[in-house]
Amino acid sequence: MIRLARATALLLGGSVLGWQIVNAANGRFVHFFLAPDLLFGTLLLVAALWPWERLAAVAMLAGFAAMGAVFLSATCGRLLMEPERFDFGTGLTTLGLIPCVAASLGLGRWLVRRPRLLKP
Repeated sequence: MIRLARATALLLGGSVLGWQIVNAANGRFVHFFLAPDLLFGTLLLVAALWPWERLAAVAMLAGFAAMGAVFLSATCGRLLMEPERFDFGTGLTTLGLIPCVAASLGLGRWLVRRPRLLKP
């Protein structure tokens, strides 16, 4: 599970940071979710590359949960403010919830089954 979670964290964190580069190239660099995207995308990347499995799992769990909250807030905010404008970015934030929920559940289960605190 930890390898799959690491791969998902790398892919999701890289995708979120890449999306911010696309936003910046299109002149939409400053928006409501800029700071959380940069912070939690970076958290996911660092956590995925962390050498200690258990510490990495806890950090990834926090990153996936926080990124899921950002995705959910972005989707709900767009649908409440402009329900007729369901564009590509809104679709991606809606789909982004799937790996966040799946990885959070998988990592939570993995952490419960491994009771040791810190083992490299």
